[in-house]
Amino acid sequence: MIRTESDTPPEQFEFDLAIAAVGYERRCRYSIKKYGIKGRVSLGLEFGFLTSHSYPDNRQFFLDEGFQLIVGMGAETSKRISDAIISYGPTDRPTTVFVDISSMSREMISHVLLGLQTALGQKSLVVSAAYAPSKFSGAYQSAPIRRDGPIVSKLAGWSSRPDYPLGVIFGLGCEPNLALGALQLLEPRKAWLFEPVGTDPNYDEAMRAANSGIGDIFDVTSFAYDITRPTMLRGRFEALLNAVESDFRLVVVPFGPKIFAWSTIFTVALGARPTIGVWAFSSKDQATPVDRDSEGDVVWHQTTIDCSVL
Repeated sequence: MIRTESDTPPEQFEFDLAIAAVGYERRCRYSIKKYGIKGRVSLGLEFGFLTSHSYPDNRQFFLDEGFQLIVGMGAETSKRISDAIISYGPTDRPTTVFVDISSMSREMISHVLLGLQTALGQKSLVVSAAYAPSKFSGAYQSAPIRRDGPIVSKLAGWSSRPDYPLGVIFGLGCEPNLALGALQLLEPRKAWLFEPVGTDPNYDEAMRAANSGIGDIFDVTSFAYDITRPTMLRGRFEALLNAVESDFRLVVVPFGPKIFAWSTIFTVALGARPTIGVWAFSSKDQATPVDRDSEGDVVWHQTTIDCSVL
């Protein structure tokens, strides 16, 4: 059960466990450096591919900071995270966990949250997630969908009502026609679209252009959300689930800013909602990697979660 939730930064930046992605974007290390993040135990999650751009510098930085580098999207990733919390977390207070989601993939975020889910069976947690939005550097390139299906097997979502109509909840991003293509593959009865409002109007304009025409084909209801207010976003998402879960088989597709992926997968994984699926649609290695910088600000999402068997 979530006991407290806020969008404020933590009072101190030393944690029992610190988790970050070790990838090819310069912003991988931005929040760690900006706040001087330290962990009693620190895990750097590697992708295992795309070792170009800033990856060598990032890898050396995290090694110098004392991070243990592990596979970030493997069969053992969630277990390594839960084991670290259970083994090294204190016994007299909640375990504090820092997660930098800025450069994580949505699949990696899923593994992190499933690790937290397991740990909550034995530990209460204070989780501080940091998200450094990237500078918008122009229109995104389109690429064909090469992968579609559950983001990880544990989040496939197995409804006991296969005869119910399919409803999908989408986060929208700047990839041209990606959401439209995914909707055409899923063919839902109803779609709810979450449209990000960021700090750069050029991004907002590109997002609208990339997703134009969806409402002409599908029955959609749209919501705008502020990327700097994840608590409100998560609350609205949870309220939507509560309102429509009894009438639809639901699938969540977390395109768009990583804070949407964090907020929605957090709610599904830590909220004990096994019937709701989280799906991924991507171009895999067809997309062109871009070495993104942080725009400067960091968005925080802090939660205190009581120990419970989920």
